[in-house]
Amino acid sequence: MTAPSVARQRRALLGVLLTVVMWGANVVLLKALLGGASAETINVGRFLIAGSVLVALSVRAHGWPRWDARTWLAVAAVGAVGNTMFQAFFLTAIRANPAGVGGLVTGIVPVLVLPLGLLLGQKVNGRQAVGVGVAFAGLLGLLAVTLQPGAHVTLGGLGWVLAAAGAWASYTLFNRPLTAQLGALPFVAFSLMLGCLPYLLWAVPHLHDLGKLAPLTMLGILVSALGANVLAYLAWANGANVLGAAKTAVWNSLAPAVALLLSAAVLHERLPGAVWIAAGIILLGAALANWPESRIRAQEAVASSSP
Repeated sequence: MTAPSVARQRRALLGVLLTVVMWGANVVLLKALLGGASAETINVGRFLIAGSVLVALSVRAHGWPRWDARTWLAVAAVGAVGNTMFQAFFLTAIRANPAGVGGLVTGIVPVLVLPLGLLLGQKVNGRQAVGVGVAFAGLLGLLAVTLQPGAHVTLGGLGWVLAAAGAWASYTLFNRPLTAQLGALPFVAFSLMLGCLPYLLWAVPHLHDLGKLAPLTMLGILVSALGANVLAYLAWANGANVLGAAKTAVWNSLAPAVALLLSAAVLHERLPGAVWIAAGIILLGAALANWPESRIRAQEAVASSSP
């Protein structure tokens, strides 16, 4: 196969970097939106907007899927983990923590993927094991912070961060074979459409009256859905296709750093130095665990995607 041109690689890298910024900024945006709407209203809006756009793009590109019943059930089940469970935990984590801490979810995911992968018979090399160990040291540092009186991070809040990361890590592991079999866009689109149904049924009684939502809140939900869940996904998938999954995945560790910086600059969060140090150690471990290797196959492109 012909190698991508330098210009195409640069465009792909730019898209990946913009994706990292969008994912980090999305955490800060969601934190701000929670001041004017319930988590259920925000998630339902994001699901409906992003799901409709992604399904339309998938059908236009690939036609309506002709999957058997077992495949549809598998897509729905994995989608429920990555959408109903993850989004419920993720918004709760953002609400229960400073935005900078809630944004660590995406940094913790690769640290959990590797140990969980061992349970499924996947191999972990020495560098990845060291990366996981470093990141867990950072998590222990955050845990120590929660034990201090009047801490900005509580044990319960950190628990929601880990729950959200665990849900996305599980989704990541189980979506790999389905993505390889069905294609990235069809799987993501229809897993979102089917996977959010349990959440929608639960959330209906908790929705805000749309007429009472501020126009800026509605605009924020639209921006979050189209930016973090549609444009960012497409740019990330293109980056993985052009640059390779391994080279793309390592950039994911910067999204929590963007969330930390923007939370301080926009929301004026003032986190103690211990939190910044612990977060830095976690992200260092995640980057080390995700560092690219020449033998990692490009089919794993979507496995490292974030919310």
